[in-house]
Amino acid sequence: MKLFQVAAATALTLTGAVAAAAGGPLDLSSGSTGFSSTPTAGSFVDVFTFTLLSPFVLTGSITSVVSGTQNVDFTTIVVAGPSGSFNFTLANPDPFEFWVTTSPGFSLIAGNYTLTLSGTNSASIGSYGGNIAVAVPEPQTWALLCGGLGIVGFLGLRRKA
Repeated sequence: MKLFQVAAATALTLTGAVAAAAGGPLDLSSGSTGFSSTPTAGSFVDVFTFTLLSPFVLTGSITSVVSGTQNVDFTTIVVAGPSGSFNFTLANPDPFEFWVTTSPGFSLIAGNYTLTLSGTNSASIGSYGGNIAVAVPEPQTWALLCGGLGIVGFLGLRRKA
């Protein structure tokens, strides 16, 4: 069953709109975007950039696309920016690596972000594909954020007195 899920995720990734080759900016204006790369053999670091104009929750998945002796092994997949650094999690190991965001996703504020994928590629050169999507945080998230800021403000005023 897991192999079917990985194959389905790979098919969805490959049939989606590919927004950029490695190292390009990603356009999230429609709410989601796909990307792919075929790194050279050996160690690689691919960096994609994107900008958020307001707070969003980011979700995504990345799948290695291999055949025969091809093998892409990721060491880290990280989103970094004004909200901090967030690591993708390995959900399925070799031969078809499948990396995902932790549930419910990464809560990001407005700003410029990088998606950095690092790892190694086999001499027979495999590929990978991925997809990221953004959604406006739910009202409960905003209520919790506002409540937390209110408490911090109240404690700050109380300390001054």
